[in-house]
Amino acid sequence: MNLDALNPMQREAATTLEGPVLILAGAGSGKTRTLTYRIANLLKHQVPAWQILALTFTNKAAREMRDRVERLVGGQIAEDMWLGTFHSVCVRILRRDIEKLGYQRSFTIYDDDDQLRVLKDWIKRLNIDEKSLSPKEVRAQISDAKNKILTPDEWFGQSEKNYKCQQIHDIFVRYEQTLKDANALDFDDLLLKTLQLLIDHPPVLQYYQRRFRYVHVDEYQDTNLAQYQFVRLLTAESHNLCVVGDDDQSIYGWRGADIRNILEFEKDYPDAKVIKLEQNYRSTANILDAANQVIAHNVGRKEKLLWTEQEEGEKIILYGASDERDEAAWICESVRKLRDRGLSYAEMAVLYRLHAQSRVIEEMFVRAGLPYRVFGGTRFYDRREIKDALAYLRVIVNPADTVSLKRIINVPKRSIGDATVGLLEKEATAQGLPLFSVLSSPPDSMASRPRRFVSEFAELMFRMIAAQETMPLSEFVQYVLDETGLSRQLENEDAETNQTRQENLLELVGAAREFENKSDDKSLSAYLENVALITDLDRQEDAPQYVTLMTLHSAKGLEYDAVFIAGMEENIFPSYRALMEEDRMEEERRLCYVGITRARKFLHLSYARQRTIFNQVSHNGPSCFIKEIPARLIHDVWQDAQSKFGDFPESRQRFGHAPRAARPVSFGSPGMGQQRDPLQIPGVSRGFVQSPARKLEMNALQAMYQPGDYVMHRKFGEGRVEKITGSGGDARITISFTAYGLKEFSLAIAPIFKLDT
Repeated sequence: MNLDALNPMQREAATTLEGPVLILAGAGSGKTRTLTYRIANLLKHQVPAWQILALTFTNKAAREMRDRVERLVGGQIAEDMWLGTFHSVCVRILRRDIEKLGYQRSFTIYDDDDQLRVLKDWIKRLNIDEKSLSPKEVRAQISDAKNKILTPDEWFGQSEKNYKCQQIHDIFVRYEQTLKDANALDFDDLLLKTLQLLIDHPPVLQYYQRRFRYVHVDEYQDTNLAQYQFVRLLTAESHNLCVVGDDDQSIYGWRGADIRNILEFEKDYPDAKVIKLEQNYRSTANILDAANQVIAHNVGRKEKLLWTEQEEGEKIILYGASDERDEAAWICESVRKLRDRGLSYAEMAVLYRLHAQSRVIEEMFVRAGLPYRVFGGTRFYDRREIKDALAYLRVIVNPADTVSLKRIINVPKRSIGDATVGLLEKEATAQGLPLFSVLSSPPDSMASRPRRFVSEFAELMFRMIAAQETMPLSEFVQYVLDETGLSRQLENEDAETNQTRQENLLELVGAAREFENKSDDKSLSAYLENVALITDLDRQEDAPQYVTLMTLHSAKGLEYDAVFIAGMEENIFPSYRALMEEDRMEEERRLCYVGITRARKFLHLSYARQRTIFNQVSHNGPSCFIKEIPARLIHDVWQDAQSKFGDFPESRQRFGHAPRAARPVSFGSPGMGQQRDPLQIPGVSRGFVQSPARKLEMNALQAMYQPGDYVMHRKFGEGRVEKITGSGGDARITISFTAYGLKEFSLAIAPIFKLDT
C-alpha cells in the first residue's frame, strides 16, 4: 500500500487513526478511496480486523469498499471485519440477540408492499375511508415516527391531536402488534429494535463497544436520528469515529436525514479533527465553477470550494423550450449529437425533479428510436410472480409470517377463498395462535370441501419445510416452484406475458445459485435477508447500453460523461413549497448541486416556457438556480440565435437583402394595372426576379447546409437536415424533428439557423 498515491489532504485523512475525525469530502473528491486507504492503514498498523466497523448506505458501496481494501492489503479480509449497510449490520446484531426483545431469530423483514398490505387491512377493519387516509400516508407517518425514535403514543403526543392523527395512532398501534405476532420487522425496525436492544441490555452494548474500536460512517450527511444514536452508542467508549460526508449533498431531509448531524459534528466531538477534500477528479473546471457558484448561495453549510487540475471544458448548454415536448425533443437531438461525437449511451443521463416529468421524455425517446431505461422502475423482486415465490420461501422459514401466508394461500388458485381465510383467522385469534398453526386442524364450522383444500395446502407446506434441510439453496428454490405449481399457472396467460414471467422465475433460481456460490452462509434465511436488503441503487448496472432516465434524488452517488437536467423552472425546480420555506430552498439548492456535479464533461440544462404536468398548464420563469450560474459559463442556445439572427428574421440580414415576403409583381400596361402570379412567369421565383446576384446569394445559402447538419427552427425547435433538393429560389430543405417528424421548407424563407456541433 502506497500512501503517496493520495493527495496531501487524502493522506492526512488516511493517517489520522485515533480520535473523532470528520472528512468533508466534496463531490468527486475521492472519498471512497480515502476511506478504504484509512481502513487498510489500520490493518497495516496491526489493528485486528474484528475491531473495525464500516457503515454504508448501499450494498454496492459496501462491496466496492471491501474489494478496494482487499486489493490494498492483499488477500481476503478476515471475516471478523464488519463492512456493510446500517440495515445489514443491524440485522446481524438482531439475529444474534433479538430473542431478548421477545422475537425469534427467524424474523421476517417486511418490505413496502408487505407494510401496505397490513395497513390496508387495518384501515378496512377500522372502517376508515382510504380516500381520506391512504395506506401510503399512514406508512410515511409511521416511518417518520420510527426515524425519530418515537412510539405510537409519543408520536401522537407531538402531533396536532386531531381526528386524523388519532386514526393514524390507532392504526400504528395495531400495525406494531401485527408485526410482532408475525415475528416480522419493517426496515425502520431494524435500526429501532437494535437501539432498543443496546439500550435495554447493557451487556450487549458493552460487547459491541469493546468489539468495534474503530467505526467508520460513509455519507454521514444522510444519517437520521436513529442512525446517529446508533453510532454514538457504539463509539461512546472508544471515541474512534471517522465520518465521511458532504453537507452540500444532504438531500434526503424528506425521509428523515438530519443535516445537523454533520454540521454539528464538532459540537458533539469537541476534539474532532476536520479534514477537507476539495480537489475534484470528476468534472471539468466550468462544471465545478457552476456548482460552486450555485451552492455558495446556501447559508447553512460548511465552507469549501471544489477545484480541479482538469481543463476548462465546454460551456454549459442552456435551452429554453416552448413546452415540455420541445424540451424532450431537444434532449433527444442532443443525445444524438453526443453519440455522433463518440459518447456511448451508457455515459448519458437525463435527470428531473419529479417522476411525472419522465412520461413525455420517454415518449420522445421512443419516437426518436433511442435506447433508454427509467431508473427506479419496478424492481425485479417486486414483480408479482417473484413476490409470490418469495412469499412461499418466507413462510417456509417463518411460518408465523401471516402477511406472506395470506398472499399465497390461494396462489395458484386452490379454492381457498376470502371467506375460508376469514374463518381460519377467526379460529387463530380465538386460540391466540398464528394463522399457520390452524391450517392442519381447520375449525369444525368449515364445510368439508374447503377443509380438504386447506388440509392439502398444509400438507404441501409441511412437505416443503421438511425438504428445506435436505437440498442446496438453488435446487430447493426450483423444487418450491415445481411443487407449488407457480410455473404451471403461467401457462394459462398470453404467450408474451407467460414467457417473460417464466424467464423471471428462472432468473430467481439463477439469483439463488449466484448467492449460493458467493456467500459463506448458504441458508434460505440468509438468502431472503439478502433480498430484503437490496436497494434501487444496488441494481444499477455498471455499463448499461442505454440512456438512463432518473430523478435527481436517485442520481446521488452516480456520474456520467453527459448529464441533462430537465424542467429547471420556478415551481418545478425549485418546487413551489421550497419557494416559501428557506430550509426547503436550501435542500433544493443542494439537490441542484448534486445534479450538476454528476456530470464529467457535458452539462445540459433546459426549461419550458409552458408545461403541462398533473393535467395543469403552467407558465413558469427559468429557475433561480440558472440565474445563479454566471453567464460566462453558459451557452444559451436561444440567446445565441437572437444575437446572430435577431428573432429568426426571414430577412436573413447576414446576406444583406430585403425581406422575402411574397409580393405580386405588375406586368402589362400601366393603365391596366394587371397583376400575375410571379411563380408563373419565367425567371421569377417567390416574388423575386432571378438576377445573377440573387442566384449567387441563393447558392451561398444552399451551400451552408448539408445532410447531417443540426439546425434550429423557430417553431419546431432543434432538428437534423435530411436532404436538400432543387436549386436557387426553388431549393427545398427536409428536416427531421424528433417531436414533429419530417418537415419540408422552402430554403429561401425557412426560419432556421445552423447550429454548431
